Amino acid sequence: MFQKFYLFGLVIFMAIFFQSAFMLIETIESPNEIVVSFCKAYYQLDDSARDYVSNQCHVQNDIDLIDQYFYTQKQKANECGYRDKFLVNYLTKIHTEILDKTHNSAVVKIKAKRLAIIPWLRTRKTYDVDHTFTLSKKKNQWLISDGITNM
Repeated sequence: MFQKFYLFGLVIFMAIFFQSAFMLIETIESPNEIVVSFCKAYYQLDDSARDYVSNQCHVQNDIDLIDQYFYTQKQKANECGYRDKFLVNYLTKIHTEILDKTHNSAVVKIKAKRLAIIPWLRTRKTYDVDHTFTLSKKKNQWLISDGITNM
């Protein structure tokens, strides 16, 4: 009788242990997940896009490239009489490829379709997204360190 409970308890313990281990593994973000998250936030004019890049990456000649893109998109919307975030874009058909990866760096290429809803034309325009990003690992977190200037 004791052996049945012991065996049952061991099986339950192992199930919980492996389930926890798999959940922890899933929370570790890979470089391609960071690139996809950044691109989604960037094209949706979400301020969280800055969380995925290193501090020096998005500033060129003292101009914040992310702020500049957000500002121009908001200006376009305001000129047409729409709210600031009316010209958000959504990514579909996302495909990423890790071109090179070491312990502390990675090069990731993303290809996707970017859909922009343009209300004054009553149509959907589709743009191709084809960018390559260089990422570096700092404090156990992947951050984009190069590639924003080409967007």
